[in-house]
Amino acid sequence: MRRGVFAETRILSLMATIGFVLILSAQAPTPNPVGEWNLKTDAQGQITNFTLTITKEGEALKGKVASEQYGAQELTDLKYENGTLTYTRNLEIGGQGVAMAFKGKIEGDKLTGAYNLQGVELPVTGSRKVPASAAPAK
Repeated sequence: MRRGVFAETRILSLMATIGFVLILSAQAPTPNPVGEWNLKTDAQGQITNFTLTITKEGEALKGKVASEQYGAQELTDLKYENGTLTYTRNLEIGGQGVAMAFKGKIEGDKLTGAYNLQGVELPVTGSRKVPASAAPAK
């Protein structure tokens, strides 16, 4: 009799623990994509640094990308769903219009992903720019 009670107690304890973990994971906040991001892409060893700026107007996200090499471009199809950021960046390279589709993940203040340029994946990495007011004093 005592053995059955012990087994029931263990099962109930295990179920309570699993339930608690599921509740915590369901309540984990999704990172906010809004802000400035210092990013870089690696195109076969050619590193390009750029800034991604995302703003929110009502419920819609707006964005632009700026680099010294290619200037600034407004983003199209900018979406952030389930931790995944996607957008299209339209560039002019050698007189030709080129669409670069981006897909990446935000984890905290880090962003990783890749541009797809005519079937070629160009890795992108970077982090959220710390606002000057939040930067540590030197």
